[in-house]
Amino acid sequence: MQFDKEVFPPVVRCAVPGIDAREWAAANREAVDAVLRESGALLLRGFGVTDAETFEGVAGSLVSDLYGDYGDLPHEKDADRVYKSTPYPAEQSILFHHESSHMPQWPSRQFFCCVQPASEGGATPIVDGREVYAALPEDIRARFETAGIRYVRNFIDGLDVGWQDMFGTDDRAEVERRCGAQGVECEWLPDGTLRTRQWAPAVVRHPGSGDPVFFNQLFLHHTACLDDSVRELMASLFGEDEAAFPRSAAYGDGTSIDKATVDLLRGLYDALARRFSWEKGDVVVIDNMLVSHGRDPFGGERKIMVAMGDMVTRRELLGEPGSGRSAAV
Repeated sequence: MQFDKEVFPPVVRCAVPGIDAREWAAANREAVDAVLRESGALLLRGFGVTDAETFEGVAGSLVSDLYGDYGDLPHEKDADRVYKSTPYPAEQSILFHHESSHMPQWPSRQFFCCVQPASEGGATPIVDGREVYAALPEDIRARFETAGIRYVRNFIDGLDVGWQDMFGTDDRAEVERRCGAQGVECEWLPDGTLRTRQWAPAVVRHPGSGDPVFFNQLFLHHTACLDDSVRELMASLFGEDEAAFPRSAAYGDGTSIDKATVDLLRGLYDALARRFSWEKGDVVVIDNMLVSHGRDPFGGERKIMVAMGDMVTRRELLGEPGSGRSAAV
């Protein structure tokens, strides 16, 4: 397999018209893994992958197991293990995050497939979490590494995915059972809203290389990342207690993460971000534990499919319960 290292992510360009992309992926899985260990991402271009079935086959050839029970994204039609990308306003950015890094388990591999590139914007920028870790001021890095992050989520109808969709059930007892089994604290508010609280690391060691990685979903939860108008609207609806907002985040000991720290981190991610222009049929493979991703605003129609696999559990990675941390704070 030859790939272009002069760009990021590295690119493999198909030179054989009509090649079976699934067979190619299966035959080159070890080579793809080698690139991911070094770069964290790889772009497959010219393989003509534009339907969910083929994409599922390509992704499934590059992992041991594709994940089909992800409640945060809607499924593609007729593809149990392929999802639509996050339904989010086109004029807004989706901030950098490692997929499901706040959850008790997350994918080690994530795949994106471009069915329709946007006519303007719409890039999927990526940032290497190893570079973020190395660039953090020592005091901030140590604080996150020691304390981790406490995530609070309120499943408020109309503002986020419903808890029934997230958990795949409308049985409250089953939700409580699952949360308890995963070390997630949950409660039902008087209006029926489900609130969850959980601790997760902000820094992890990559299970393959041992490299330290800044690995979390701080930007998608911290209220300092809301636009001012949205922040004011949330305060008018739920009061000034940020724990009542749909999502919020603090240090693992409950101490507030100040806005200056969040702003510093966002500036660092923006400085380290790499972008490429989507082409129809592109497939991007990322090591979700090495690189975070986002989405730029866009104009026109845009369709990106998503798949993920080879799940990693926090308990296995951190050795819980022997890690000395509780998954719920």
